[in-house]
Amino acid sequence: MNSSPLDVQTLATRVEKLETANRRWKSASAIALLFFLSLLLLSTRHAERVAAAARADRMEPDVLHARSVEAQDFVLKDADGHIYARLSLSPQARIKKHGGTYLLPDDALPGQPSLQFYDDKGDVIWTAPSAAHFLPIKP
Repeated sequence: MNSSPLDVQTLATRVEKLETANRRWKSASAIALLFFLSLLLLSTRHAERVAAAARADRMEPDVLHARSVEAQDFVLKDADGHIYARLSLSPQARIKKHGGTYLLPDDALPGQPSLQFYDDKGDVIWTAPSAAHFLPIKP
């Protein structure tokens, strides 16, 4: 069995190409495996978060933690959109007109803080300050 140097050289070239292709396939397979493992881990973590949020002992499903909040109005509403309380710098009175509820400005001074509580029908049941009063003016 005599093999010519040309046949050995051709065979060596083919083997080198196959080894290169084999390395590429191994690298691509490793990257794909890492990708699918990361997706699997992320999906299980998401499922754990969903399960933790659905627990009955969890009191606050959505909590926003902040050092400070600035606003002119803070409104307390239920899931249906009924307003039950308002902390505001511009007090408002709820007046019902023909089945709809409209917000009309109260006689309070603009910029005066007020706290109002509403009943299920949308009527004001308690307001602080309860009566209009004069504010002292600083010279």
